[in-house]
Amino acid sequence: MRIVCIDTEAQYREIVDRDVVAPLQAQGHEFAWIDGGRFDRPEEAIAAAQGFDALYVIGDQGPLPAGLLEQTPSLKLVSFVGTGARRFVDMAEAERAGVAVTNVPDFASQSVAEHAIALMFAVARRIVEGDGIVRSGGWAKHQGAKLAGERIGVIGAGAIGARVIRLAKGLGMEPVYWARTVDADRSAALGAEQVSLEELVATSRVVSVHLTHSPETDKLVSRELLEQLRADAIFVNTARAEVVDTDALDELLAAGRIFGAGIDVFTEEPPNTAGLPSVASNAVLTPHIGFHTNEADDVFRLAAENIVAFAAGTPTNVIH
Repeated sequence: MRIVCIDTEAQYREIVDRDVVAPLQAQGHEFAWIDGGRFDRPEEAIAAAQGFDALYVIGDQGPLPAGLLEQTPSLKLVSFVGTGARRFVDMAEAERAGVAVTNVPDFASQSVAEHAIALMFAVARRIVEGDGIVRSGGWAKHQGAKLAGERIGVIGAGAIGARVIRLAKGLGMEPVYWARTVDADRSAALGAEQVSLEELVATSRVVSVHLTHSPETDKLVSRELLEQLRADAIFVNTARAEVVDTDALDELLAAGRIFGAGIDVFTEEPPNTAGLPSVASNAVLTPHIGFHTNEADDVFRLAAENIVAFAAGTPTNVIH
């Protein structure tokens, strides 16, 4: 197969060259980079994809340009690097164009769960603030928060949320969760009570979000819900920014209305720094790296294996 990646962030190039390009070429496939290609310049992206059989999509640039699949008749497959292909690929257009779409399910659940816990502790113990004090030559001792015995509310109990619940239990916390469907068997398996969103937000010391973004979950964590957070609450989001009313959250942080927040995802990435929570607020921000560990980077190879399986007539991980 002729495979193209319309190049995205340079940080991934070495990984893909090593774990994807070389193995694919060894099996007789062709892999091409389109350096400097951009999905926000649709004409260039569509022109770059012409003549290729498969599109290898890392997804950092945002959604595929509308019309790319329908205007590239040679394309048979989009291999998405990660789980959230529906966020980047218009499935209705893929249907019309007769293009299959694959993803890599559950590739980084443990990594993201651990990052959520790391952000929780970074906020609770004011780690970034302490680091700054020492580096500036100071020795002021600020007070943090102990989390053992506290309630953590997990919004979304899928693969990542379930791991956060298990990690929190190991820390001596009391987990509760919310999910869109009531499932007594799931509650028993997790050893956690399922509660309403309102109860979860109002009673939890830590609230951690683990939902995919969809029309149903858009701003599900609304201003009204956020205003019910405890004054000592820690809010963590390693899922999708669009699930949360981020303007309302920023206002709460700026006003010192909650203890703090740990944020790994933004509506615009990279975000406009002028719109970030005040540096004076207890907010710890990371550049969407929850998934990014040595182990989770195996996702690049697994996405390539989806291409190999498709070419062999035994497609795997097809979501459309």
